[in-house]
Amino acid sequence: MRSRPAAGAPAALPSLLLALLLTATLPTAAAAPAPAGAVPEVPEVPFEHYTLPNGLDVILHVDRRLPVVHLNQWFHVGSKNERPGRSGFAHLFEHLMFQGSVHAPGEYFSRAERAGANLREGGVNGTTNTDRTNYFATVPSGNLEYLLWLDSDRLATLPDALTQEILDNQIEVVRNERRQSLETPPYGRWQKLAVENLYPAGHPYSWTVFGSHEDLAAATLDDVREFFTRYYTPNNMTLVLAGDFDPAEARRLIERYYGPIAPGPALERPSRWVPRLDGERVIEVADRVPQERVYMLWPAPPLLTAEEAALDLAATVLADGLSSRLERELVYERQLATDVTAVNMGQELASAFLVVATARPGAPLADIEAAITRAIAGLAADGPTADELARAQAKWEHAFVGGLERIGGFGGKADRLATYHTYLGRPGYFRDDMERYLGVGRDDVRRATARWLDTPNRLVMRFRPETAGRPASPPVDRAAVPALGGDRSFRAPAVRTAKLDNGLEVLVVERPELPKVTVGLVTRAGALAEPAGREGLAHLTALTLRLGTAEHDSLQLDDALARLGTSVTTAAGRQTALAFLDVLSRHLAEAVDLLAEVVRRPTFPAAEVERERQRHLATLAQQENIPMLVASNTALELVFGKDHPYGRPLHGTPATVAAITRDEMARFHRERYRPASSALVFVGDVTLEEATRLAGRALGDWRGGAAPVVEVPAPRPTGFGRIHLVDRPGAPQTFVVQALPGPHRMAEGYYDFALLDAVWGGGGFSTRLNLNLREDKGYSYGVSSSNVAYPDSGLWWAKGGVQTDRTAEAVAEMRRELADLAGERPVGAAELATAVDTRTRGYAQQFESYARILQQVSSLWIQGLPASELQREYDATAAAAPAGVAAAARQWAQPERSLFVLVGDREKVAPRLEALGLGPVVVHEPEGGRADAP
Repeated sequence: MRSRPAAGAPAALPSLLLALLLTATLPTAAAAPAPAGAVPEVPEVPFEHYTLPNGLDVILHVDRRLPVVHLNQWFHVGSKNERPGRSGFAHLFEHLMFQGSVHAPGEYFSRAERAGANLREGGVNGTTNTDRTNYFATVPSGNLEYLLWLDSDRLATLPDALTQEILDNQIEVVRNERRQSLETPPYGRWQKLAVENLYPAGHPYSWTVFGSHEDLAAATLDDVREFFTRYYTPNNMTLVLAGDFDPAEARRLIERYYGPIAPGPALERPSRWVPRLDGERVIEVADRVPQERVYMLWPAPPLLTAEEAALDLAATVLADGLSSRLERELVYERQLATDVTAVNMGQELASAFLVVATARPGAPLADIEAAITRAIAGLAADGPTADELARAQAKWEHAFVGGLERIGGFGGKADRLATYHTYLGRPGYFRDDMERYLGVGRDDVRRATARWLDTPNRLVMRFRPETAGRPASPPVDRAAVPALGGDRSFRAPAVRTAKLDNGLEVLVVERPELPKVTVGLVTRAGALAEPAGREGLAHLTALTLRLGTAEHDSLQLDDALARLGTSVTTAAGRQTALAFLDVLSRHLAEAVDLLAEVVRRPTFPAAEVERERQRHLATLAQQENIPMLVASNTALELVFGKDHPYGRPLHGTPATVAAITRDEMARFHRERYRPASSALVFVGDVTLEEATRLAGRALGDWRGGAAPVVEVPAPRPTGFGRIHLVDRPGAPQTFVVQALPGPHRMAEGYYDFALLDAVWGGGGFSTRLNLNLREDKGYSYGVSSSNVAYPDSGLWWAKGGVQTDRTAEAVAEMRRELADLAGERPVGAAELATAVDTRTRGYAQQFESYARILQQVSSLWIQGLPASELQREYDATAAAAPAGVAAAARQWAQPERSLFVLVGDREKVAPRLEALGLGPVVVHEPEGGRADAP
């Protein structure tokens, strides 16, 4: 799990699932399979591996695509190494590792970000799961020595820097994270119930990675220091350095900073322990959830084994895409479920195979469970068909290659090297891993399914809505802080462009390092163009594009894409709709043809429309139970106005979605999906010439000109200066949104404003809001800010979950921090310099992922900005002056123009909120089905 909330990161997965998925089971994945017995060429990941005398394993991988280096440190310790009464220690210690060391006191994140680690892009963080804890950071290459000094000082001196105050604070932060991940979300309790019932008492996996509140509260300094001395040692660690560096210099620096650290004790390792269930164990749960849902779990073999690979592929056959067995039956044909997922969650001692299905209203869970049981029995009896196995392996190969885009971050090449070494002692396991999957035959899947899944010995959890509410080298002078290296000049990737005769623009970013391409079509068909009373039309239209075309029905289309190892994702936002896919280069031509087919010739079959409508209505019902979404959507309505295009529910409400007809969707598609209002964006192993040729072949005869321009009125805000409360009785936290107007994207001084936001709450970890509410007071797991900038208006907001009994204090602090920006504590020169350094030194990191590049290029295009803005943003930020940021503060940091929306327990929070003197608390009823996607 992430130790620090990364701004702009996707919503957190449930802790058990995320913890397991972040283990060594990285996207072990496979493409349209090669001829029998052959394995496609694995992209080369050259490395050097050696071991220091103190036991530290070092792996070096040079990649000179970007002027950055990534340090990834894996400690072979996770929650399985804890003991009863001290659960949650591995994760708690992950947090403590970011609290400073003897020669680098204070927040680690502040120093890392100043060195150029970009928190927003996953450039610095830590994760803990059942089996290991890792810490990673990506910085400009010139700061390699500084980063090695900084991280090695933690390993050498951290116990001496720990204080009772630090421990107490981080205990509360971790407890807040536990509440946020396990207690607040709908169905969140499944994680704790699963580990307690799937594993016997005393099994190292029989408690969650978060541990219990009681064990965390009882932690002492002696406890955590003993844990560090035992597990945070060079001989229990793998250090991976990847990126643009000189290997000889890297070896010298690693020896200098890590070599003098003493090894720790020899450790015993928990051995493989696959639990056995004696019969079916059923748990009935009544909870505040909108729909019935069933979780079915089976014990499974450990990760990186042959049977694990077979079960991974079985999970794909069962529930990955419309042509999968369970999704086809339960979601598509019988419409018993709104969603079904199967995943083999790999762990070191034992894995767990999970199937989750959410029932449609009125559909019996018994029928869903019976269908899952039958599908597993059929797979155990006959195995997958040749086509099913081919599709599963194609998806695996695509995911495997895709994981090599990034050198670092969650699941990049450094993570993969560390994974293979930690669990197998073989960092170069890449080809063997591919063979492990592509060598699986139909009978292998059949046998594994029969052995592990086709059995009544399983755990079934049914959720139902409740009706009530640690030296071999000479010592190093650690007090001598290396200077931060000189920053190399950054150049944004070139965007080459062309235009077809019909007005369609083609934009290409050439990245030939990997044999894959991400391609997407962006068009001006967002929610802005919806008629009043038809909110959700753009979203529903986008969702349904891929469910039937003039050439293929939905299942045929899904099958055709799966054979290429890909699928089409469609979505609509306020301004645009987007359809994109990610594919290996050898399949690009076919993939572009299919993408064009989806965008140009959808047929909106009535049955598909109705099926997707019902799924979307179920999603809207679930969103009513997510405090962040409720608070965010209420804030949008208040800032822009209930009937304003930016204030209306982006994904609609149950009433508006129910009223949308198939003919309205077809008409919306005809009027809005047009070539002269669209761009086809390619990122990857493709040239402009090839991309233009492919675009012309697939889309050159697309006619229709441009879509009508949508005039956007001025915002009509209500409720500024007030506190608005959505009552959620019994809520374990209050989710808080502070919102106020912000600049539009074309505004003069926009990048000065962005730096102001970076100081307030949007600049990563070391922002005023986060340091105040999380690190100083421990009220929250994290509070951050961001701005939403449209071409004509904007929104500035801060968000975070806070302790219920500190809600009023948190609101007061958030308001004060905003006022101080233009008042008693304006942005100082040092603070501005930190914000500039954080943004510019971490800027390159957002150009690793192909999908991320595509998103940036598409966003500039839709805003009417040239691709040169990618470089201008960096240059303007680097050249920012205090006067500009001060002017932005005076213009935008106005507390009287802000409002608060809270989702929490009214009885517990309202009286103290009213004492703040912001006027009476305005109580709102939640309006269902609104999604946080401005």
